[in-house]
Amino acid sequence: MKIVKNAIKVMEKGYVCDRCLGRIAGQLLSGMTNKERGKILRFVVAMLLDSGENLKIESSNFEGIKFRNKHNEGGEKKDSVCWVCNNFFIKELPRLLKRVFKKVSKYEFKTYLVGTILSDDLAKRQEKLFELVGAEWVENIKNEINREVGKSIEKKFGGKLDRKNPDITVIMNLKTGGIRLQVKSLYIYGEYQKLVRGIPQATWYCPYCHGKGCPYCHGTGLLYPTSIQMIIEKPLLKATKAKKSKIHAAGREDIDARCLAWRPFVLELVKPKKRKVDLKKIQEKINKSKKVKVRKLKIIRNGKEMIKKIKSAKNDKTYRVIVEFEKPLDKEKLKNLKALKNSLIMQRTPLRVIHRRSDRLRKRKVKNISWKIISKNKLELKIRAEAGLYIKELITGDEGRTEPNVAEILENKPKKILLDVIKIWKG
Repeated sequence: MKIVKNAIKVMEKGYVCDRCLGRIAGQLLSGMTNKERGKILRFVVAMLLDSGENLKIESSNFEGIKFRNKHNEGGEKKDSVCWVCNNFFIKELPRLLKRVFKKVSKYEFKTYLVGTILSDDLAKRQEKLFELVGAEWVENIKNEINREVGKSIEKKFGGKLDRKNPDITVIMNLKTGGIRLQVKSLYIYGEYQKLVRGIPQATWYCPYCHGKGCPYCHGTGLLYPTSIQMIIEKPLLKATKAKKSKIHAAGREDIDARCLAWRPFVLELVKPKKRKVDLKKIQEKINKSKKVKVRKLKIIRNGKEMIKKIKSAKNDKTYRVIVEFEKPLDKEKLKNLKALKNSLIMQRTPLRVIHRRSDRLRKRKVKNISWKIISKNKLELKIRAEAGLYIKELITGDEGRTEPNVAEILENKPKKILLDVIKIWKG
């Protein structure tokens, strides 16, 4: 039998522990450990030896086994060092587990994964094993280490192995002795309203000091003292003990615009220590703000998929725009605004954002438009537009970069524009 011959080859090289002996058959049968496989192979070889087979195997491989026909009780186990793993599982693994437990204990998790980077010594020893018996049925020692550490984590902390999307991943670097945790972000889905003008969606750090604080930002590290992200993240960072947050939303409104519609978003909490949070209470805390309101908060496991979904959504939006013009409004010319309904707008990247976006031509449609005169030179417009249409530039013309436009149709230059998103249409 090839597997027995392989066991004999391994034992002829010197003492080998049950785990490493069992690993040469690690990909045979299921429902047993490599340690159990190793014991079986050891007894089979011992039987061959006791039956009279001439095998030159070090006696320490049979410690504790009583032979009927041979006067050989085996060697001293305490002095035996496995030539394959150098007694890693006896000496190093317990110390490694203590350090892993210390790191893991700081985090809540339901699922885990374990990975190992072998030391040069272990890698060379394993390579010698492959050279001796081939790799056909041999299980990599990394798998054995990962499994044993994983079983110990599960026994002590609970949780289940998840190879695809674990809450935490433990990476043990046996070369350097370091242990690193990769902690999956916690993703909170919700919808927000922005009730005031003058705050950005995401935290806007100072471009000169990048958040450190400098004379330009008066030591705050910020261009704006608050943001939608900062208001939403505050109670969540405290509850989860996360390092920081990132906001991912279905588009964004201008800083000086309000969003009275409910805009979908995902708040990503980076390296959270706690994952069990009372979102109902947190929503109540956020909604005490006079600037931002949220609803439908929920934890989602498929955070990256949801982010991709909401960011790729091309939803129409309805805007309410209050425009103050330089000259009194001409009622006859107002009728010409009807021409914008279902018209295709040719729009180059606006001058106000061209410093951070590529200059290209966009073609977007105005789905509907209506208006109401507020005063002799003030107009309220309601515009339903295709996603991606810059509304301010639709009003001003942006020095000829948007055609057609309201200012050109009315032959009247806008002085002031107040913009609100009042509806985000579904798909």
